[in-house]
Amino acid sequence: MTILLWITMIFLLILIAYLAVGAVAAFTLTRVGAHPQYTDDPGIFGVKYEAVNFPSRVDRLNIAGWYLPKPGATRAIILVHGRDASKQNAISGKLPQLAAELHGAGLAVLMIDLRGHGESAGKRYTFGVHERRDVLGAVDFLLENGFEAGQIAALGISLGGAAVIGAAAEDTAIGALIAESTFADIYTLIQPRWKAESGLPFLFLPGVFWMWRVLMGFDLRTVKPVEELVRVPPRPVLILHAWTDETVDVQHAYALKNAVPEAELVIFDHCEHAELYRDQPEAYLKALIPFIRDQWPG
Repeated sequence: MTILLWITMIFLLILIAYLAVGAVAAFTLTRVGAHPQYTDDPGIFGVKYEAVNFPSRVDRLNIAGWYLPKPGATRAIILVHGRDASKQNAISGKLPQLAAELHGAGLAVLMIDLRGHGESAGKRYTFGVHERRDVLGAVDFLLENGFEAGQIAALGISLGGAAVIGAAAEDTAIGALIAESTFADIYTLIQPRWKAESGLPFLFLPGVFWMWRVLMGFDLRTVKPVEELVRVPPRPVLILHAWTDETVDVQHAYALKNAVPEAELVIFDHCEHAELYRDQPEAYLKALIPFIRDQWPG
């Protein structure tokens, strides 16, 4: 066997091992993880609600939700949790309380479990690319229940923020958008956290991106909510973030704001990632309720 053949075989073995590691990492890093479990639901706060199910758009996955009808309401809002959470467990179990506050402000509310989370179908998350279909399925549910296009808002937290941005960019039935603790560009989020999240050297990251494209059908490096957000105005946009967010740096919020200068940006202090309402409930409602009342035409 010639030296060239040996070199070729060694190279191919290294390449196969490299791609295998990339494939395993791609699947592992997109698996929905465990989350602390909480017990509150909207009923705890005196609001009647219904457990509902509806299909996501395009791929027709079964999406679970809690619907808080509001007799006489002409507007509704969709609440979307972040990664490894659910309609019951997001914001350290306080998403139902936030839903009750919004219901008290005159809105019908639809809380959903993104695919792979809570009671919805699916096993993996896709950084908002396919989750937007779940949000659009929620839009369809509300349209079928009598709400008009433009009279539906969407509030998404972290991963949910990427999902609602993508959904609003695709469908103008979403008349107002609130993105909390949301990344602007997935590469700038993953790159500095790669070794801590994956335990792998940086040289494996390109292989993960390539295998992700092969296995999932899209290039992860193109996941840039900041580029989709520009398609949302003139519909009103509210961006909420924390100076102290150690998961998604506040610079992501500024990037979103710079892309859409007309958006309203509110920065919180002393808050953990995706926990703004838990950590600063009065300030959160002070930012959110007037935005809904004054910036979103009724």
